[in-house]
Amino acid sequence: MDIKSILTLLDRYLKNQSSTKEKEKLDEFFEENSNSIEASKSIENVSKLEDKIFNYIQFGIKEQVKKESTFNRMPYLQVVASILVIFLFSTTIYFYRSSLTSKSQLPIAQGVEKIEDKQPAKNIAILTLGNNSQIVLDEASNGEIAQESGVSILKTDKGELVYKIRNSNKLSNNDLNKYNTISTPMGGKFKVILPDGSLVVLNAASTLKYPVHFDEKLRKVSFTGEAYFEIAKLEDKHKKRVPFYVYSNDQIVEVLGTHFNINSYDNEEYSKTTLLEGSVKIINEKSAATAKILKPGQQAVIKRGDVQTKIMIADEAQALAWKDGYFLFKNTNIKDVVNELERWYNVDIQYDDNMEFENITGYISRNVKISSVLKMLQLSGIVNYEISGSEIIIKGS
Repeated sequence: MDIKSILTLLDRYLKNQSSTKEKEKLDEFFEENSNSIEASKSIENVSKLEDKIFNYIQFGIKEQVKKESTFNRMPYLQVVASILVIFLFSTTIYFYRSSLTSKSQLPIAQGVEKIEDKQPAKNIAILTLGNNSQIVLDEASNGEIAQESGVSILKTDKGELVYKIRNSNKLSNNDLNKYNTISTPMGGKFKVILPDGSLVVLNAASTLKYPVHFDEKLRKVSFTGEAYFEIAKLEDKHKKRVPFYVYSNDQIVEVLGTHFNINSYDNEEYSKTTLLEGSVKIINEKSAATAKILKPGQQAVIKRGDVQTKIMIADEAQALAWKDGYFLFKNTNIKDVVNELERWYNVDIQYDDNMEFENITGYISRNVKISSVLKMLQLSGIVNYEISGSEIIIKGS
């Protein structure tokens, strides 16, 4: 089997999607290749090269890796591929073997879920209607869950909230001023298709407030947390495009029709907007300077309270990893790693003061228990962890 096939099988196994035949293929592969697998994990300087290469990728630096290891004669892209394969391959193999051991040797705990068995985020959210009544979406049945101001609100079997306009001919001013709010808790996620047809995918611990009926001349929503947006193109009766505004911490994102990601949590220092398609204008509310225009493949970064808006080349894979079902850490500070894990698994994680400036590089599916992610962190060679009651404590290795 080639490496792509192996990683596909391993990924399916970690998501509990493997068939009996696929598990047998993995068992056969590991029996045949156990020696070479152990050898691959012992290559020197892999950890140092990972950080360097990831930085090269992130900033687009096209230069050869200097003579620092056995990879020195390989072309740049081959070096990148080799290290990613070694890192991902050895990491996932470790999880595979560990999970086999745990299934065959460890007793199954009954009753209260252990902290290390915490499951990843699920389709959990609360919808607050214009009259302030609330609907717990994960408990609601599929189909129509509410009607408001001529709009039918439906929940689909795919975990989506969908708005369908039924009658907009006889709307009062009160109808036009009604807002809905969807909020995901820690350990939750959800998709919503807004009344104008725009798609918003909410990450954990995020809140989106929007009108039940958008204004004919402009569309406004307010937001905190992280979300991926696909904004529908909309024209008014004069065939002019209706702009869409996203208000988040210290910034306004103005769009016409485009795909982008916003990361703007209240407890984090930066707001980051990554553009994938189309064009957006970034307005820094703390600055009197002209708004910045983003092009596809760029990211705007605003430090909370700062007048500067920095535009840089985006790492699209990292920005969208959460939506695509992965954790992807590239020289990521331990504080940011902890924040992301706490939100996704709804757990409390502390780390030692001496870990404050440590950075982590790693990759793993978001659809696994937190114990698998913690083992990945251990494989970085930087951290260890222990569990104390309902708390996870990250320590230096």
